[in-house]
Amino acid sequence: MNNLFNKIVNNRQFNFQPLEFGNKTGYHVDVKDAEGTRWEFSMFHTTEKELKIEGENLPGWIMELEPELNRVVSEHE
Repeated sequence: MNNLFNKIVNNRQFNFQPLEFGNKTGYHVDVKDAEGTRWEFSMFHTTEKELKIEGENLPGWIMELEPELNRVVSEHE
């Protein structure tokens, strides 16, 4: 897997750290919201090219960015 990387999406810096969990691969992701609260979640590969957000109690704005975050990871990989 690739190294840690970050990308600005919707004026917020998303930090991506590769991870492996059993036979699952993906990324641990963290981002701060406008109030400074840090949100952490995982994105695991569902197919070779697609990832799905996994996390609890995430705000809607993060879930709405799932397609864009998939694009960012795809470009990086």
